Amino acid sequence: MDNRLQVGIDFSQKRADFCLLFPDGRPLESHIAVDNSSPGYSLAKQLLLDALDSYSFDGLDVSGEATGYLWLPFFLQLAADPELELHDLKLYLLNPRWVKWFKKCFAQDHKTDEKDPFYIAERTRTRRPDVTWSADPSSLALRFYTRLRFHLVQNLAREKCYFSTFLFLKASSYRRLKPFSDVFGVTSRLVLTQQPSLDELTELPVEDLAMQLHEMSGHHLRDPFKNARKLKQVRQESFPLVEHLALPVQRILDLTLEHIRFLEAQVEQVNRWIATEVQTHPSITQLATIPGVGPVFSSGIGAEIGDTQRFLQGYKWDKKHKRHRPRNLRDAEDAVAKIAGMWWPRTSSGDFEAEDRRMAKTGNRYLRYYLIQAANLMRQRIPQYTKFYDRKYQEASKHHHKRALVLTARKSVGLVVGLLHRNEPYRSPEHR
Repeated sequence: MDNRLQVGIDFSQKRADFCLLFPDGRPLESHIAVDNSSPGYSLAKQLLLDALDSYSFDGLDVSGEATGYLWLPFFLQLAADPELELHDLKLYLLNPRWVKWFKKCFAQDHKTDEKDPFYIAERTRTRRPDVTWSADPSSLALRFYTRLRFHLVQNLAREKCYFSTFLFLKASSYRRLKPFSDVFGVTSRLVLTQQPSLDELTELPVEDLAMQLHEMSGHHLRDPFKNARKLKQVRQESFPLVEHLALPVQRILDLTLEHIRFLEAQVEQVNRWIATEVQTHPSITQLATIPGVGPVFSSGIGAEIGDTQRFLQGYKWDKKHKRHRPRNLRDAEDAVAKIAGMWWPRTSSGDFEAEDRRMAKTGNRYLRYYLIQAANLMRQRIPQYTKFYDRKYQEASKHHHKRALVLTARKSVGLVVGLLHRNEPYRSPEHR
């Protein structure tokens, strides 16, 4: 047994609660609380140094739960501390789900800040994570940008759904008849929110309406007469709106669309930040060489995966040869897929083996989002992925597109991990 001091930390907005364990699990300090601040860190550091010197430990394992970003400033201080580095400091960041499931191994206990640090330390002591946490501010900066973009895109989707709700009240047949290819396209937005109103426009003769739409679009409509006829059909088939509701509905549409424009502008700004920041990460820029995958999606994937070397640490049990072997790139690929929640757990008991296996979906939702978005572009531009997607689409019994796309994303993980690890650009099968 390694003679290492085990430390568990439960972070909150105000405090950092500590538990210190001997290597055999005996408590050295059951509970100590310090402020989650710079002075609090100094107190905690002195506590750890005193314990390390008093009991002559060979090393220090510090574990914390990934609770929002409450843990990050403390961990950054720990990683950068030269005095703790002399004691072979290893940092572990635990998924809160791991700790929650681990607690089920014990008798029911209180859920308090005084108790939680023990289970965090004990989880690492008895089942040490394969990967240590290391500070890389440049990767964190890129990750902040890509996660901000994810946040904005989610908000944008919600606003568009909200807009569509009131659009049905204004013109119930608008989305069904599709007078324009994109409800949120330039011409469609002008028709729905500016003067003359939709009712006034549709009262015009078809020729005049077509000319008006052609001017609104900046002469980009392929067949303005077709758009004009469909717009008139929308007016004829939509439910009439009560007069007292017309003004509130129009105001909501105008204000919501203004918010949508604002969010779209923010997304574009963040895209520019990402494109600039990713230039400092040569291995991640290699992902952008994959057809269809630009700097934004490649940054989202690369920032969440980080250094692939961390997935190659340690050994893995080889069932076939009955021995431990060094981890390889296939193991790294499986680890990344599992982190993204893109794996299908088995359910079996005795002679029973479940035929339906649901995707786990637990883990890093940001990585899963960017992998799936990138896969959707790859299957449109890379023949190998197009064939794979089409085959899985035909094999699916329901939700054909979603199932085929997720499986295509899972297939792409191997390519992504390989390019990141070898730091090389994408090459088609014909040029490898």
